[in-house]
Amino acid sequence: MSDYQFAGPADIDRAIAYLVALDDHQRNALAVLEIDQAIEEAQVEFEKSTADASYSPSDDFIARLSGYLEAADDSENPKLA
Repeated sequence: MSDYQFAGPADIDRAIAYLVALDDHQRNALAVLEIDQAIEEAQVEFEKSTADASYSPSDDFIARLSGYLEAADDSENPKLA
């Protein structure tokens, strides 16, 4: 998703839903910890973006968010991946 542009809290919320589903199916303890950290970071960014409509997350977070959303798209539409 190299052309991804942050579209607000709804994008973060969708990424959180994807990460939670991924976390629920993961059995590797290290992977679970990494996913949990990603969820926590996304929740903080979600809270900031819902509290202030002009808030824009860091470029690093937006890059990770883009990856989460791309993975969510792939899992929701496997024929398009």
